[in-house]
Amino acid sequence: MYQQERMDEILKILKQNHYVTVDYLVQKIRYSPASIRRDLTLLEKQGLVKRSWGGVTYKDANVSPFIFRQHSMKTAKNAIAREAAKLIGNGDVIFLDGSSTTQYMGRYLIDKKGITVITCNMILANFLGEHGVQTYCTGGKIVEHPGILGGELALDTLSKFNIDVGFFSSTAFNLKGQILSVSEAGVHNHNCYRKYSKKLVYLCGSDKFETETHFVSMTLGDVDCFISDGKLPDKLREEYSKTKYIFTT
Repeated sequence: MYQQERMDEILKILKQNHYVTVDYLVQKIRYSPASIRRDLTLLEKQGLVKRSWGGVTYKDANVSPFIFRQHSMKTAKNAIAREAAKLIGNGDVIFLDGSSTTQYMGRYLIDKKGITVITCNMILANFLGEHGVQTYCTGGKIVEHPGILGGELALDTLSKFNIDVGFFSSTAFNLKGQILSVSEAGVHNHNCYRKYSKKLVYLCGSDKFETETHFVSMTLGDVDCFISDGKLPDKLREEYSKTKYIFTT
């Protein structure tokens, strides 16, 4: 198989799966890891793929898969998560959505006293449970591998708790102050988070700024706090002056 044929096959696989590991490509195409990595380097230079820790994602995909997002913008997400955790008091009941940013909050919660966590992230739930944090997993169907739950059953679980603070992220955010989603389901999820949480905190990496999607979930006026590694224009903050803003840089 010539190099161009291999690269065409890699792109075909990525269009179907959006994200794969290098090992997976080696097994599927049956070429050496060195050859596959050279192909990926060339595809990345052409702007067709984006490489990450251990794998590669197809650049035209609307949403990067969770395993990719876990390892992107680590420093920024960690700083956002640290600030978010400061908003949690001992004894609080909190909700964490299935975003990669809220997963970073786990390490900052294990020393909180008497908190209760509800989350649709099975990986995070397992981590917190192992560290003695009272944790409930929402249940529902797996909507994203390796362990993100969703659907009406998951949302119904939230209605059973008296949630003090809810934390969530989204696919995109624009400088009109709109929180965006790629689907109607995402809009519905975000509005349920608002409905069932006394306070709602939006975690937004600067990579989300000015990334457009089809659906508007809510605006900055619908959240109590906005945390980001990127600053917003003064005019936008004045327009939504009731929202608290925390910038990590």
